[in-house]
Amino acid sequence: MLAELEIVPIGTGSPSLSAILAQVAKLIDQSGLDYRVGPMGTTVEGEWDRIMVLAKQCHQAVLQSTNRVMTTVRIDDRKDKPGAGRIVQKVQSLEAKVGKPLRK
Repeated sequence: MLAELEIVPIGTGSPSLSAILAQVAKLIDQSGLDYRVGPMGTTVEGEWDRIMVLAKQCHQAVLQSTNRVMTTVRIDDRKDKPGAGRIVQKVQSLEAKVGKPLRK
């Protein structure tokens, strides 16, 4: 299963969120799950329960630094393609159809 986590601290008083989101990045990195950081969210690959526990941990970590947080979880789950590696395979499939590597 792939899940994109978007965690937005609200009402921090600062236009920069990187210090708060660094806590989230550390949690994701320490989770042991495969992941890819994007400019507006992070895609994580793993089993449902592990991803949901991680999403909750990230949400709660940000909530300790601010009074409000909005967390969005988007899930891509396929029964016909079980196992690991989809986080890379999806991009490779798109690049094959485009005919060249894409920016990452």
